[in-house]
Amino acid sequence: YSSIPEDSRIQIRGTISLEVHNISDAVEEIRALVNQHNARVASSEYGDSYSKYASISILVPKESFHELSEAIKNVGTKVTNENIGSNDVTEEFVDIEARLNVMKQTENRFITLLSETSTVEEIISVEKELMRLRGEIDSVEGRMKYLSKTTDNSVLNVHMTEEVPITGSDWSFFDSLDNSVRGLVSFSKHIANVLISLMVFSPIIIGVGLLFFLGNKF
Repeated sequence: YSSIPEDSRIQIRGTISLEVHNISDAVEEIRALVNQHNARVASSEYGDSYSKYASISILVPKESFHELSEAIKNVGTKVTNENIGSNDVTEEFVDIEARLNVMKQTENRFITLLSETSTVEEIISVEKELMRLRGEIDSVEGRMKYLSKTTDNSVLNVHMTEEVPITGSDWSFFDSLDNSVRGLVSFSKHIANVLISLMVFSPIIIGVGLLFFLGNKF
């Protein structure tokens, strides 16, 4: 994005999802990077449901977007998702700017005409047109401000989750080994019970099989 021409109007929005060692440390590191790149945090959210997480929405000057996004990716131990998109609104911005200039010139002509009118009917008619035109100008200026704001500053949303350690306070090697041994013993008992049952009932099974065979033969 550093190669975008200066006169272009490009809306850039990106999302990066990370796994981090420690949420608190990662958040502080990202805030430091935001300050270094003249960006600012628009909103943030923290939580601890199934695992600790944080979401930060950042407004980034367009010339710093690529550099900041790459720096933020290095904060995590793993990038689980990255999605960056752009929308070129240069043509729309130019068209609106030209339209606004024409509308303001028309407004100035109406103001001049208002000073030259002499009858009440003409004054009311000109003022009515001025009010309508002023409403359209305000609407167009609002759209221009929005396009300027969203193209001068890109949006980068960062979602972070804390890694779940393989070993933790609730995990014990000996408990895990004990559970595994118990499971093996239980499985072995189940197999033994099945084999014993087959041995006990084998005469009956054989007898039923012979009767079925002889019945089909004769």
